[in-house]
Amino acid sequence: MTTKPTALAGADVPLAGSTKTLEVESRSFEFVPLNERHGTVQDQQKFWFMANASLLTLFSGAVGHQFNLGLYWTILAIIVGSIGGTIFQALHAAQGPIMGIPQMIQSRVQFGSRGALIPLLAAMLVLCGFPLFGILSGAGALNQLVPLGSSASLIVVGVLAVLAAVYGYRLLIKSEKIVAYVVCVNFLILSAAVAYIVPWGAITADGWAFTTAGFLAQLGASAMLQLGIAPLVSDYTRYLPTNISGLKITQAVFGGTMISALWLSFLGAIIITAYPGVDEIESVRRIGNQFGFGLGTITMIIAIPATILAASTGIYSCCVCLLSGAEAFRHFETTKTLRTVVLLGLGIIIIAAGLVLPDNIVGAFGGFLAILGYFLIPWTAVNLVDFYVVRKGVYSITDILHPDGGFYGRWAWDGIVSYAIGFIAMIPFFSTGIYVGPVAHMLGNADIAFAVGLPVSCIAYLILTRGFNSAAYRAKVADAPLNTLKASTSVMDF
Repeated sequence: MTTKPTALAGADVPLAGSTKTLEVESRSFEFVPLNERHGTVQDQQKFWFMANASLLTLFSGAVGHQFNLGLYWTILAIIVGSIGGTIFQALHAAQGPIMGIPQMIQSRVQFGSRGALIPLLAAMLVLCGFPLFGILSGAGALNQLVPLGSSASLIVVGVLAVLAAVYGYRLLIKSEKIVAYVVCVNFLILSAAVAYIVPWGAITADGWAFTTAGFLAQLGASAMLQLGIAPLVSDYTRYLPTNISGLKITQAVFGGTMISALWLSFLGAIIITAYPGVDEIESVRRIGNQFGFGLGTITMIIAIPATILAASTGIYSCCVCLLSGAEAFRHFETTKTLRTVVLLGLGIIIIAAGLVLPDNIVGAFGGFLAILGYFLIPWTAVNLVDFYVVRKGVYSITDILHPDGGFYGRWAWDGIVSYAIGFIAMIPFFSTGIYVGPVAHMLGNADIAFAVGLPVSCIAYLILTRGFNSAAYRAKVADAPLNTLKASTSVMDF
């Protein structure tokens, strides 16, 4: 179907959000009305390219090396894992323009207004974790330039990231449009430097060295790097007009995050193989300066704003999650002051956590990626099956935004039970420093939980919703003042 909607039913509401780049945003979980919709698919592609275009992504490509996995197998694992994770991440993109609300509040449909706290808490873990590790890598770059010390550097980068999040969507997307070009040129030159400097003979000598645990750990880390972005996708695509093609925005998000993830993960894998035991950020600076023209120093300079912006996107979405969760218990309107206070509080927590985190960022980040997958996979399975298969993009936004869930209710047991079944099914496959499941132990501590939880949760939700009455449901949605009946046609243009 190629028919495009011109409006959401009932969406003509007054302007309330910021329309200036340097104006503090007041919106959080609220619906974005049509007269505030703006932006293009191309803008989104640059924005999502920047989501992974930071030094942090280098660390995700270094996981396989920790398990003595050869470079060639590491690259293959990165490709397979990135494709798998990005597919599910990007499928969330079409939800934003159609529904006009943030990603995680949409979960009230599948879980209920109170039940949605389950995936919301999981998402907050992710949306605090990614900025935390991003700020750590940005602080490392700053400390390479100005020896402030790791703690002072972390505080500086963290404060700037929070400040950018306070100003909100317009500042972030416009800044990343500009920075994207600079970062792209910088990493092109850095890639040439890596190709010229590293001892290829030495790093490819054991390129085909294979370990099952290493391959699966790298594959899982690459998949989770991408899937970890899923809880914030609609937070940004919701600002797009409703006549944006679902296919095109999905392709834009897929292409943007995939290109930067593969590119920088490959670089990370090559660099850690060439310089084992050396801090990756130091290795990048060393390679760049050895190449000449002060490239290493320039890369550190560019990495700082890139990392700040990437961390800001996560902090922004974490604030949205927190406020939407609180609103399920008592209705309130978001204000600039409330957003600012919450963002400052989150910033303090993230910075404090960074100050006590172990120095081994690669190991800690790899463990974080594994754990976040355990909590996110059942949610993304339930959310996407509901959107594309069960309800086909048809929702009552009025009822979703009601604290008691409207006709969706406070507790939606189909989603909650499906999530629980998927999570429980993964437990024997868990492999972390805290717990190794019996199946993972038999596989040499390899972690394939993600490959189990996704299909199990999908199947469970399809079974539990097999009696869903689409005609009766659409009639109820049609009575809602704000609904997606018109806009939902774009979800079927794949």
